[in-house]
Amino acid sequence: MSAGLLEISNIQLTKITVDDYALLCRENPFHYEKTELLEGVIIDKMTKSNDHDFYSQVFFEAIQKILPRDFFIRAEKGILFSESELEPDISVIKGKIQDYRNAKPTTARLVIEIAISSLLYDREKGKTYAKGLVDEYLIVDVSGKCVEVYTNPKSDSYSEKKIFSLADEIPVFDSRVSLKEIFA
Repeated sequence: MSAGLLEISNIQLTKITVDDYALLCRENPFHYEKTELLEGVIIDKMTKSNDHDFYSQVFFEAIQKILPRDFFIRAEKGILFSESELEPDISVIKGKIQDYRNAKPTTARLVIEIAISSLLYDREKGKTYAKGLVDEYLIVDVSGKCVEVYTNPKSDSYSEKKIFSLADEIPVFDSRVSLKEIFA
């Protein structure tokens, strides 16, 4: 994890395991409900703005319309990785919801994060998504009215990055999502 991202100096972070984090969440759910675990470090999640809620819903509905068979879509639900438990704004998971009755998914076909004031943090999370073999990772930069699309996960990064602007259509599954319509 980038120390620059956290803007800390002379502070030592103590890492915890995914199992310890799950225990903390079970024992004190109200305290940890607005957190996520990134590479063994508990991170307080930011309060969601109206813009965040709006664009999350717009993207959710756009993806839901083109969702392939044998996949389902989730909003702000946990995905377990080796040292992380992240709650992406939107995730598309292979299988059926019933497949995950007793366990959280450990990867996703697609993850989308809506960035209002969290662009650097969302880019940092991309390392964990790549390690977790998430096929495609989208960061919606609302203020820049663009979408960063990361594909081909390798180790702790994606080997391909494309930036789509307002006039573009993003290829998703076997369809296209129009940014002009999204940001209208």
